[in-house]
Amino acid sequence: MLTLPASEDLTLSLNHHLWTCLEKPQTNASLRLDEAGLHVSFCVHERQPLITATVQQEPMLMVCQDSAVELFLAFADSKEQATTDFKPQLEHCLYINIEINAAGICYAKHGHSRKGRTAFTPDEIKSLNIKPVIDDAAGTWQVSFVVPRELITKLATYDAFSEVFALNLYKISETKEHEHYIAYNKVEVEKPNFHLPEFFALACPQAKA
Repeated sequence: MLTLPASEDLTLSLNHHLWTCLEKPQTNASLRLDEAGLHVSFCVHERQPLITATVQQEPMLMVCQDSAVELFLAFADSKEQATTDFKPQLEHCLYINIEINAAGICYAKHGHSRKGRTAFTPDEIKSLNIKPVIDDAAGTWQVSFVVPRELITKLATYDAFSEVFALNLYKISETKEHEHYIAYNKVEVEKPNFHLPEFFALACPQAKA
């Protein structure tokens, strides 16, 4: 289980190269969970990341075609179920996907299954406070954002960031010339599919001293 600190960043490497990986950009992520919410920062070693979506709009563009990073979250349907033996499964948990390309354009939805989920509103996307940075000299790009505790409490109907939940982190591009699928927690299925909460890693906030 991942223990998420409040006062410093937990850095994770995305090392599972899945399915078709024509490119394998080194990708790290940093996580911190405090009263404001879950702070996330990705750093990708990738020169000239593919960017076709440059403006946030409705309906949201599928930024997974671009060079993108993704945070997926899963929450038990009640506080009582959010224990160390929580086993997230589609149809039996709230799950959220937040996908962001190198320009900071976001695609985000929530629901209980892959189909029929609800898109984040423009205000909810704005609340993520997404900050992209492309460093051409270093050959890297970064995206930082925060998933507000207030938003998760509203969607889950309890303070889910204070309990056990589940997550996975991804780097992706579905465009054939650059196709790759990279994950923090391994996804053990034959065909590309990140929408499988059963392969997420469990996480919890660090206990207060």
